[in-house]
Amino acid sequence: MKFGTQVSLALILSTPLGAVAQSAVPLSGLIEKTGTFTSLTVPTSGTVVVFRGGDARTHLLLHHFKTQGDSRLQVWLYKSLPQRGNRNLAPSGSALQLGGLTQPEGSFEFVLPSGVDMSAGFRSVVIWNDAEQSAFGVAKLE
Repeated sequence: MKFGTQVSLALILSTPLGAVAQSAVPLSGLIEKTGTFTSLTVPTSGTVVVFRGGDARTHLLLHHFKTQGDSRLQVWLYKSLPQRGNRNLAPSGSALQLGGLTQPEGSFEFVLPSGVDMSAGFRSVVIWNDAEQSAFGVAKLE
């Protein structure tokens, strides 16, 4: 898939997003980055699509996402690529918290704050469990 072209996300998202989405999901947009989750400390799977929607805002979709945990799961954008066993993920300007997950499985959407530039070096999406102070999974953005 050629990035930076207008595509229908319906081709990528073959099932509807769950009711836990943060806002309405447009069915088309300009794809900026994609990634696939890999496990760090617990089994984690799913895909990530970052796209600019028709509303001119940048959206991040977690699709067919699955991990373990409870309601203290958080989604972060990172400028680095955490490795297995790395617990030192201090958000010192190199990270941006997007929000929490209401459940450990499903499809979720986040609208990035205005002014966030995805070309400014964000390299991964990290699922962080605040209770365990541990990164559960990571998706490298390409």
